[in-house]
Amino acid sequence: MDANQEKRGGWFCLADLRKLAALTGGAVAAAVTPHRWDPAVANILVRLYVVVASRTVGRVATKMTAVLPPSTTRQPRKLAFDYLRMRLEDMWGRLRGMRRFGWRPEIELEGLERVHEARSRGRGVILWSMRFSSSTAIKQAFHRAGLPLVHLSRQDHGAPSKTKLGVGVVAPMFCRAENPYLAARVQIPLDGSLGYLRELCQRLRENACVSIFGEHEGMQNGEVKILGAGWRFALGAPSLAWLENSVLLTVYPLRVGPYHYRVVVDKEIPVTRTIPRKQFAAQALEEYGRRLERLIVAHPADWQGWLYYRFES
Repeated sequence: MDANQEKRGGWFCLADLRKLAALTGGAVAAAVTPHRWDPAVANILVRLYVVVASRTVGRVATKMTAVLPPSTTRQPRKLAFDYLRMRLEDMWGRLRGMRRFGWRPEIELEGLERVHEARSRGRGVILWSMRFSSSTAIKQAFHRAGLPLVHLSRQDHGAPSKTKLGVGVVAPMFCRAENPYLAARVQIPLDGSLGYLRELCQRLRENACVSIFGEHEGMQNGEVKILGAGWRFALGAPSLAWLENSVLLTVYPLRVGPYHYRVVVDKEIPVTRTIPRKQFAAQALEEYGRRLERLIVAHPADWQGWLYYRFES
C-alpha cells in the first residue's frame, strides 16, 4: 500500500502510529507534571523543538518578513520564537486536557454581550472562528460562561490520515481535550453525506451557539486574498446563517501571557437575505478575510497558520 492509499483508507499508516505514541506519551507526562511547572515545561519544549527542527524558526521568520508590514517585523526571529512558544503551550494544554478538565488556563471572554443580544433574537448564533493561539480556549471560555458550544468538525479532526486507526482512535483521542466543554460535537462524515447539516439547522432553531472554524476548505468554497495570497475557505458558516436567519459573529483567541488567553467576540456580520445565498456567502467571506488579515498583522505570533501558509507563485 502506498502513502497516498494509506492517507485515503486502510488500517493504519506510520503517521498514525507516531501521533498515537505522541498523544499517549504526552498525556502521561502531563498527568504526572505539577501545574506550577508549566512555564518551565514550555521553556524546555521550545529548546527541544529548536534542536530537533532548527530550520522551522528561520522559515517562519522568513515568511513573516515577506508578507507583513516592515513595522511589524523589525524582530522577525523573536516573532517566530513567540509563535513557536504559543504553539507548544497550546500543545501542552491539549495534553493536559487528555485528563478530563485537566487543563484550566486563565481565560478572559470579551464581547459576551454580543452573544446574549444575538440569542435574544431566538434564531441561534454561529461563531465563525479564526485559528489563533488556542482553539480549546474558545470552547472553555463559553463553557465557563454557561453557553457550551455545539462545535462542527470533521470526523478525522486531529488525525494525520483517514485510516481506521486514524479516524477510530487518534481523532477521538485528540478531541478529548475539547469534548468536556461542548454541548455537542457535530461531525462531517468521511463519506460526504449531509445529515450533519440537518442537525446544525435543528440546533440553531433551538437557539444554540454553533462554532465553525473558517480557515479550511469544504464542499463549497470561496476565494479570498489574505496577505497577498489566494485562499479557498469553506462557505458553510455564512450559508448556514443565511438559511436559518441566524446571527453570524466572528471569534478569535489571543495569547495574553503564559497559559493566559483572551477570547474576543467581534461585531456581527449582518445577514442579508434579500440577495441570493451564494452572493451573501461570498460577501461575508470577504469580510471574514479582511478581519483575519487585520488580526494577523496586529498579532502575528498568535496566528496558527504560519507553518501551512502558502506563498503565491
